[in-house]
Amino acid sequence: MPHISITSSLYQTEQFLPEWKQRLFTFNKQANKIGLDFEINAIANEPSEAELEILNDLAKESWFKLHIVPRESIYASWNRGVGLATAPVCTFWNVDDNRNPEAILDGLKLTETDADVVYFPFTYKRYLPILGYDVLVKKVVFTPPLFDPVQFSKEMHCGPFFLFTKDFYQKIGPFNESFRIAGDFDWCVRAAKEGNIMRSEIVAGVFEKRPGTLSGGRNPLQAEENARIMKK
Repeated sequence: MPHISITSSLYQTEQFLPEWKQRLFTFNKQANKIGLDFEINAIANEPSEAELEILNDLAKESWFKLHIVPRESIYASWNRGVGLATAPVCTFWNVDDNRNPEAILDGLKLTETDADVVYFPFTYKRYLPILGYDVLVKKVVFTPPLFDPVQFSKEMHCGPFFLFTKDFYQKIGPFNESFRIAGDFDWCVRAAKEGNIMRSEIVAGVFEKRPGTLSGGRNPLQAEENARIMKK
């Protein structure tokens, strides 16, 4: 049965955990139907009591593994999750997003045809705060371009849902933990130079952009980190 390890880095996620919990159970049901075996490695950074109540309940499931750590960068948690992975292929799941198991299964099939990294189309939803509520202001299915090593070494097109083989991760190295926002871009630039990267045609899930989250707004640090990558 195809097997994948999914890492989720958690920090101050109280508002998202109840819905994420339901999404996980839905994902599990769908995965069982299509023959997808998975594990979740949840890296909980200094979890609150409210977070622990939900996470400890999830940890009763055989596919959910809870790891409580002091606060660390998201990319340190990602590296930790890959190190804990028991599957040959890894990916990530942020708690405010949703994932499609059929896309993951297609990605796993592509890794069996020698893909080192697989990326996907995805649904993009943008929210803005209006009168105390997050209001959806944009929804679009975004399809990234087909892989080109030159373009992908200069621009981030792997998206939020890319997956990769653990063997390839060990070849090009871990995520750079000195980055706070652009560590995935930095890693994908390295991947573009050495890997066989393929696009799946199945929509991977829903990526939600909200103010206050790591990817949620115009952050000058993002531009600084992108410039740092381009100088390499």
